[in-house]
Amino acid sequence: MNDVMRQTTRLTNVARDLPAQMAEREGVLPVWVRAPKRGHEFYSGCSRPKLYEWAGKNYIRSVSIREPGRIKGVRLFHLASILAFIEECEKESKAALN
Repeated sequence: MNDVMRQTTRLTNVARDLPAQMAEREGVLPVWVRAPKRGHEFYSGCSRPKLYEWAGKNYIRSVSIREPGRIKGVRLFHLASILAFIEECEKESKAALN
């Protein structure tokens, strides 16, 4: 199994388990999320490098917020675009199998 299929399979599993995770959480989903320092992002299950890779390829929305004159800031990722991208990958993998 190549890396793309392995990643797609893992993301499909994460997307499938997402409703159960959401049922455990009260309230609405956040609009923007930060990349985790280590491990996987809570809502999508994606790693920090994968989020940066997808943002760099414009697969998902991302924004860097810095105060004027500062070198460091914070990068935020649009959760809805992450989840939409995962669903799109799932549809493509299903279409490829048929």
